[in-house]
Amino acid sequence: MPKFSESEKVAIREKLLAKGEQLFIQHGFKKVTVEDLTKEVGIAKGSFYSFYKNKEHLYAEILLGIQRKVLADAEIFLQKNHTLPSRQLVKDLTLWSFKETEKYPLLLQQDAELISHLSRKLAEETYPDIDEEMMRMLVVRGVKFRHDLKLITEVSQTLTITFFDLRSRKGSKGVEAIMSILIDAVANEIVRDDEQLTGCSQ
Repeated sequence: MPKFSESEKVAIREKLLAKGEQLFIQHGFKKVTVEDLTKEVGIAKGSFYSFYKNKEHLYAEILLGIQRKVLADAEIFLQKNHTLPSRQLVKDLTLWSFKETEKYPLLLQQDAELISHLSRKLAEETYPDIDEEMMRMLVVRGVKFRHDLKLITEVSQTLTITFFDLRSRKGSKGVEAIMSILIDAVANEIVRDDEQLTGCSQ
């Protein structure tokens, strides 16, 4: 197996991320093999494992990069809308996050089966949870939830899985209307009645 300099390692990793995202978008996660990835990047198959344990770990790192972009944009969204009442802010941020996925084809390919597969394969790894991070952003802005953050995050994750599952089965037709109703019901349940305008505590 060839030895790579530090600059070569950086270049190869960046190429794996870029080419990997392209291949996963074009062919879907299941159909892309390690051989496909290494052929695109121009390295031997064995060299791939110097960078990632398997294609799931590469996929997870690509997703992590996308999630960081989404969270940065979520911060901007919250800064612009911080004066909304808590329930409305929760609803609007959740709907915004689903619409935001339209910018990222890789996110739209996810469904319950793929999410479950990745969870099993990456069970021993620790990755930031985008749902939990968004819930923390809301708490920082004064949103008071009726339940602890762990449960709220699980509710948010369930909505996310539902969204991707609906998209995979129905395309975009009617999905936004369905999700709007579900999010409205969930927000009414999880946000405390004695809400204050977000930002008052800042």
